[in-house]
Amino acid sequence: MNTEDELPGKFVLVRPDLLNDPAEKKNQVGVIKSADLKNDDVVVSFGEGDNALFSTDALLVMRDIDVIRGYAEYDYDQLLREDYFDIMEVCITAETANLGGQKAALQLARKSPMAMEYAVQPLDDELGLHRHKSPGR
Repeated sequence: MNTEDELPGKFVLVRPDLLNDPAEKKNQVGVIKSADLKNDDVVVSFGEGDNALFSTDALLVMRDIDVIRGYAEYDYDQLLREDYFDIMEVCITAETANLGGQKAALQLARKSPMAMEYAVQPLDDELGLHRHKSPGR
């Protein structure tokens, strides 16, 4: 979907269930600084001078907002009311005009297991790399 040139500037969430995390960035939101997909290397910035190297399967990205809404609407009768509202809050936050909305939406999503399930997907899935078997939608 995205190419290496389109990835810098994209907000990502480091998988909360990451087993090997030498940078100790599990469950943190950062922004892609650079990517070398041939070597499966993604440099993520967490602030001035605080960069870490990850593989694409260690990073989660927001799904398309229309997809998230579609899943939630389809499952409306099975979702708890608060879960549905958490998912919708993530969507509304992500739709704000500035890039801060994307970051804030990822930060919101990580607070609710159901919102995480609906709102994010592994970066390698978005890119069509499928280097691992991903649970979820």
